[in-house]
Amino acid sequence: MTNPINRRPGTRRPLTRRMMLARTARCGISIAAGGVSLSALATSSARAQGRRILGVQLPQEVINLMPAQSTDVLLTVERLLGLEREADRLRLPRSILQVGTGGALPELPSLATLYQTALPRLVALIDRAELRNRGFADQAGALLAQLHGEQHEVPQGLLLSLNGDATGDANADLLPSPALPGDDAVADAPTIALPPVPGVAMPDISLPGEPSPADDAPTATAPPPPLSRAIRFPLLRDEYARLFSTATLRPERDEPAQWHLAMMRRSRARYEAVAAQTGVPWYFIAATHGLEASFNFRAHLHNGDFPLSARTRQVPAGRPTRWLPPSDWESSAVDALRVLGFTGQSDWSLERTLHRFEAYNGFGYRNRGVPTPYLWSFSNHYERGKFVADGRWNPAARSQQCGAAVMLKLLIDAGEVALSPGN
Repeated sequence: MTNPINRRPGTRRPLTRRMMLARTARCGISIAAGGVSLSALATSSARAQGRRILGVQLPQEVINLMPAQSTDVLLTVERLLGLEREADRLRLPRSILQVGTGGALPELPSLATLYQTALPRLVALIDRAELRNRGFADQAGALLAQLHGEQHEVPQGLLLSLNGDATGDANADLLPSPALPGDDAVADAPTIALPPVPGVAMPDISLPGEPSPADDAPTATAPPPPLSRAIRFPLLRDEYARLFSTATLRPERDEPAQWHLAMMRRSRARYEAVAAQTGVPWYFIAATHGLEASFNFRAHLHNGDFPLSARTRQVPAGRPTRWLPPSDWESSAVDALRVLGFTGQSDWSLERTLHRFEAYNGFGYRNRGVPTPYLWSFSNHYERGKFVADGRWNPAARSQQCGAAVMLKLLIDAGEVALSPGN
């Protein structure tokens, strides 16, 4: 049966109530499995009255039978497709970041796939409009900010800093600041085993000059090396080098990963402009932008808060303290990197960079025996398990964001970055 959103105008077959109920029921089962709500995107009036969604007039009784999350997905898709049609009507230039076509989706996404489906299309809309129609770019940025809010959590390092809990030696490793320990020897910590790596063929994206993972990979029967529960850098240095050299891209993540690479290449000049003011490498800013703001140039780098014309509302709130003017992304990004503690660093070796990312986001995944998706999502080292938006651990949840280590690997493999292991 042809999906109505893939039909050309004038060829849509009318849907019976039974057909709509069957479709929304199937969608609802898939969506409910995602375990996350996008209720902020649906208004109460949308469910209180019958309304037209995706070209189909839904009577009130149908809307009442639909799970709320199903309605949320349908409304989000409707808004996305409407923005793409409007961009074409305004004759906005196409973007190299554009995927698919406005007016069609390969399939109706579930809640579990909505973020990855919408992310590249909304970023492309912002890219198309930012220099020509900022009002339209803000519409796309607002929707992207709402979707980002379902993925983003306040990093542990920032919470500790704001709560004043990061002053003692016990917490010194939890912040990406000069207080991070150096190479001094410290006692070892307990270890736990990594989950088995799926035995599937994946492209080799090792560091240039590094041996292929196949050259020294463990045998099929050998257990994977243990994942340390330490948090201090000297104890994790070798682990970062090993995980990075053996990390491979999951085949099912190849298309979104290539989009991430295109996005970072496209925006490199903007990241370099901020790097020149902060001393933070542009590739670190790029990965932070992806994880903390979903590459939204109409929102604050601190946490993805929208719009830029107002200070941040979420943690860290009230940033930048001096604002309006300026109100541009670059100025906000400079403030974000300072308040997040990434400026003033001197060591940007591979291992220290990975430790800085994990220390900022938090080491809680190590206590669960799961390599943090903040680094390893989209790679063979991460399968599932996530701290969901309310801070609860969900072993079945899977991060929809690309990990920072994977983004670095993509840049290295493409020759955009020459990032070497430390000595």
